[in-house]
Amino acid sequence: MHGSLRVLAVSGSRADWGLLRPVLQAIRAEPGLQLQLAVTGQHLAPGTAGDVDRLLAADGFTATHRIDMGLTADDSPGAIGGAMGRGLSGMAAALAKSRPDLMLVLGDRYEILAAVSAAQVARVPVAHIAGGDITEGAFDDAIRHAITKLSALHFTTNAEAQGRVIQMGEDPARVFLTGSPGIDAILEVPRLTRAELLASVGLSPNRGADEPDPRRLLLVTLHPATLSSDNERHCAALLSALEGFADADILFTGSNADPGAQALDAMIRAAADRLPHAVFHHSLGSQRYFSALAIADAVIGNSSSGLYEAPSFGLPTVNIGDRQARRPRAETVIDCAPEVETIRTAIGTALARGRVADAVNPYGDGQAAQRITAILAAITDPAALVRKSFCDIPAALQD
Repeated sequence: MHGSLRVLAVSGSRADWGLLRPVLQAIRAEPGLQLQLAVTGQHLAPGTAGDVDRLLAADGFTATHRIDMGLTADDSPGAIGGAMGRGLSGMAAALAKSRPDLMLVLGDRYEILAAVSAAQVARVPVAHIAGGDITEGAFDDAIRHAITKLSALHFTTNAEAQGRVIQMGEDPARVFLTGSPGIDAILEVPRLTRAELLASVGLSPNRGADEPDPRRLLLVTLHPATLSSDNERHCAALLSALEGFADADILFTGSNADPGAQALDAMIRAAADRLPHAVFHHSLGSQRYFSALAIADAVIGNSSSGLYEAPSFGLPTVNIGDRQARRPRAETVIDCAPEVETIRTAIGTALARGRVADAVNPYGDGQAAQRITAILAAITDPAALVRKSFCDIPAALQD
């Protein structure tokens, strides 16, 4: 191959952007790679389009393509399915226009499934970050595995995930253990002071800034467990449990654009309005979020961040329900059922335990972006990646 490898990265939400950003920065600095960027999904949902422009600008990026999936306040399965169709169509047009050599994606979202489906038809090979993970409480699990089978290169975050991707018939020579780029982001993002962070989110900076016994800070994010029909009941249980911690400030962040998310956000916004010590922000951005992890006393909810990023701060995580079922866990993670008393007890345990100074994060060492970029830069014939052979597990290993 002659010239630079044209890599089209796709981001569908704030969740994958924070993880992708270190990789995209490394790609941009690599002379043998040419970066293009497509934004879609939640980035362009009503009321948030300006947010993505500010988000990209803050990190020095601009979008090559903006693929509006037509997300609205209707987050029913029918509406999400229609959005996926529009996302696939829009991505097909973007691929025809930019003709990249390779598409780079991360994770397990329906926006990304639409993107890689378009790439499959366009014969553009896909490199997938974070395949092989398990989250049995959400339909993301099946979407992630589908993306794996539509991808030609695999950058896994942990050894268990690497083994699962190979088990799915992927060529072991194309499955790499790189760690999560989210750990890279933790190490590189400058953090706000406690006073700066609290002031920026609307909590009194005097609470904990100079007082000898500062108020605790709880960082709370609850997403729909998309294989459950009890999400609103689970949210009500969480909010009831939190009412027992009047001595803590509570910083809520918004849900992903999954079916049922609007109802959860409405319940949480109402709680934040009702409680004098609570605030709601749909998105904090990387700097504020990592700054919050640095000063918080616990992460609470069911976000993957509680398992991926929080352990690097030694921060205890109260993981509610089964949305993150079977993901590898650090010792800082406390699992609990989505019931009021069990959540309240788990939060109390987390606060009593405090931070674990020598916690080991199972998702990497902060060098994932450099590993991924080196592998991409070594590609000489991207077209050859489109053809895949299913690699059977040796008979000796099946017994």
